[in-house]
Amino acid sequence: MILKVFGVTGLPGSGKSIISRIAKKEGIYTISMGDVIREEAERRNITTGKAAVILRKKYGNNVVASRCVTKIKNHSKNRHNKRATVKKMYNSRTNHNKHPPKKYKKIEQDIYLIEGIRSPYEVAYFKKHFNNFKVIAIHSSPNERFNRLKRRKRNDDSPDYNKFVERDQRELNFGIGKVIALADYMLINEGPIPNFKNNVRALITNEIKPKRKNINRKRKSKNKNKSKQNRKYQKGKKQYNKHNNRKNHNKQNRR
Repeated sequence: MILKVFGVTGLPGSGKSIISRIAKKEGIYTISMGDVIREEAERRNITTGKAAVILRKKYGNNVVASRCVTKIKNHSKNRHNKRATVKKMYNSRTNHNKHPPKKYKKIEQDIYLIEGIRSPYEVAYFKKHFNNFKVIAIHSSPNERFNRLKRRKRNDDSPDYNKFVERDQRELNFGIGKVIALADYMLINEGPIPNFKNNVRALITNEIKPKRKNINRKRKSKNKNKSKQNRKYQKGKKQYNKHNNRKNHNKQNRR
């Protein structure tokens, strides 16, 4: 079972949810670490900030990460179990008595995206469970993020700038600054949102979910062009040889 897992990090209002929405449209299974904390906050009837602190104090720094790992592994396992077996057919020349059609499972890469990584402990935990785990960081200025949060108006978003700064400080205390600094990919979300969305789509196409079919088509087309050139060259060579043979034949007749 091959798993490709990417984590998204960034301070509140940086644009993490935009990556998640675009990834979902591309068929990538996404998990929000913030949703795990929000569920706990609703259950305890407290703020998300307090829920995040309580969860980590009670169950350790990797409590949210461990729940995400469990969700990913269960989802991948169920996905592969639901896949029906496919018959592998041979060409018409093959004797089906000797080589009957075989049944096999087509195993593809499972790609997952985890939104809302906050601490280096979580990164280390994910790298322990998933090979080649990579982090995508989003950077945006405080003023830009604050204005977005005011427009978003989610339950844990405050229009008070002082509370916004307190929230940032709480996130930095978790170690999110170190996670951003050591990220594998960095996206800047300043200015028009459509520009940022284009950058996200480019990252998904080139790094997260590369389109192998197009690559294969390009390779085939290059090989076809080469074969055509070789044919032209061979035809020209044959014609050239024939022309020389005629010349030699005429010389012999003259003699």
